[in-house]
Amino acid sequence: MAKAKAATARAAIATADTAPNPTLSFAPELGNPGGGVNPWVLGFSLDYQIETANKRGQRTAQAQAQTNAAALSIADTAWTVSSGVRAALLELESATRRLEVLEAQRENDDAIVSMVAARVQAGEAPRTDLGVYQTQQGRDLLDLADGRSKLDANRAKLADAVGVPAISLRVTAVSFGALDKLPGIPSQRSLRSAALLRRSDVLGALQDFAAADAALRLEIAKQTPDLHLNPGYTFDQGQSKWALGLGLTLPIDRNAGPIREAIAKRDEAAAVFERLQIGIRGELDQALSAYQADRRRLGEVEALLKSQSQQLADAERLSKAGEGGRLAVNTAKSLVLQARLARIDALTQAQLSLGRLQDSTRISFDEH
Repeated sequence: MAKAKAATARAAIATADTAPNPTLSFAPELGNPGGGVNPWVLGFSLDYQIETANKRGQRTAQAQAQTNAAALSIADTAWTVSSGVRAALLELESATRRLEVLEAQRENDDAIVSMVAARVQAGEAPRTDLGVYQTQQGRDLLDLADGRSKLDANRAKLADAVGVPAISLRVTAVSFGALDKLPGIPSQRSLRSAALLRRSDVLGALQDFAAADAALRLEIAKQTPDLHLNPGYTFDQGQSKWALGLGLTLPIDRNAGPIREAIAKRDEAAAVFERLQIGIRGELDQALSAYQADRRRLGEVEALLKSQSQQLADAERLSKAGEGGRLAVNTAKSLVLQARLARIDALTQAQLSLGRLQDSTRISFDEH
């Protein structure tokens, strides 16, 4: 759609740069002069409009600015589309990884419940212990079912973002390979410069203002009347008559109404541009703050995962040495799996915040 609109805007340049076509008038008359005189009066006249005060140039400048704005809209639309695909692909990758951990968690829960049930049956543990682990097993099974449902929903969401039927992705392997990669970001000064000076929608708003300014200049130029040359020929009852007329529009009101309207539209374009910049500043500040907070949260979760992984390694070492049972190992493994889920969630949230930060600047940090 953006490309089609840009093509329409480009075509309008030729229209704006075209001089007005002359007008041909033909007015035959039939009289009754008598005396053998030709009764016909045949009149032909042309109207050549000569534009003054560079009106054609202002029309062309307005069309060119509108074309530039439409071309910039292509870039902005392309970014919006790719951003939506990135977010959908990220959510699909997150759901896929979560499902893998939830499957491992289900197997670990089965093993724990089986071991505790054996202990209860042997009289080595109270039945309440089994109830606690079975309750946790039930919760994890619900999370697993929810994870499978989200995977299908995210696959359909990605298909919609790409623009293909959802069924086409059921047999297609896709992956957000950069889930674990969080690139460094430019300085705040560079981010603000990119957001406020180089975003395609900002540049497009400037072109909209330029078009409104050219429209105002065109209305001001209309205060200078165009000239009309009116050459004509009349065959009047056997006599040939030639005429050359000159006309112009009298600027009685000095085009005051259209000028006031054009000024208001230019002021409106300026207000839109200022509001856009204000919104971008707020968007950037919020996105940067959220990304920094999510990075800190990810660091905390990764520290927890490292600690839980160390405890699992210690439990396995004690079990091999005969100083601990498999139940302690599986319990420690359950904590590790929960920490892995927390890391996937924190990493996904950090990537989503990174995407919003990139959206606020319209630059990809992978290129920096």
